[in-house]
Amino acid sequence: MKELKVKAYAKINLFLEICGKRENGYHEIDTVMQTVGLYDGITVSYDEQGQGITLSCNKKHIPTDKSNIAYKCAALFLEETGKTGGVHIHIDKKIPVAAGLGGGSADGAAVLKALNRLTGAELSLEELCVMGTKIGADIPFCIRGGCARATGIGEIFEDAPDLCGFVPVIAMGRQGSSTPAAYGALDAVGYEGKTDALPILRALEEKDAVGLVGRMYNAFESVILPVNPEAAEIKNKFVKLGASGTMMSGSGAAVFGLFESPSKARFACNALRLCGKFSVVAPVIKDAALKEQRTQKN
Repeated sequence: MKELKVKAYAKINLFLEICGKRENGYHEIDTVMQTVGLYDGITVSYDEQGQGITLSCNKKHIPTDKSNIAYKCAALFLEETGKTGGVHIHIDKKIPVAAGLGGGSADGAAVLKALNRLTGAELSLEELCVMGTKIGADIPFCIRGGCARATGIGEIFEDAPDLCGFVPVIAMGRQGSSTPAAYGALDAVGYEGKTDALPILRALEEKDAVGLVGRMYNAFESVILPVNPEAAEIKNKFVKLGASGTMMSGSGAAVFGLFESPSKARFACNALRLCGKFSVVAPVIKDAALKEQRTQKN
């Protein structure tokens, strides 16, 4: 029996535009994502003499059957690599669900990377990303980590400089958000994206904090905030607490605020907790992809 414990990091979207819809139903996007320090703890056990996949979680509301993304990723990995044996996955869940933070995708990505090492398959990051795309559009980014622009359905990447000069705080109320429903709401109003990520990429490259905050954008806010008053409330609270910028992540319903110092971030986080909201300081995780590459080589 071999065992590996890994961290499955969440992401925030600094920019998210919906550019159109393909005939197969998938939406074209243009987004800039950043890995942050909120994570699920994933323990993957692999027994060459065993068989089957089992999954457990510290949260009762998380499915532990074949519908779980982590389970799906384990099954796909074994199928495509031809590896045999038994796999057990335990998820110590800390990333909120239905939050737009990529929690499920992060879990799946962590399982793929862990099994790659435990089984000795030695697939490259690129090969793992191709595999992950078959399960979910956000999985390749979670495999790579860091900061990147993603286009297509989220599978085409362009590396970007990490967010610097800010400490993110993530907060969420009790009401989550369904990604399919969010896309459906945009389709229902005939939404057509008109902006792209180039201005915010320039701001990241130039370390232009003011420019970056002014160029943050999330197309989903127009359809989610009107029906999720808690998310709208959190955005307003972030502004009052001194956030330089605040925006919903992904299709929601989590909202993040960017603060100029760790002390300001901690103050805002505590204030939101006192209001009964889930809140956590989630510092930027830099160069995550490079760290993973070095780990694999070792």
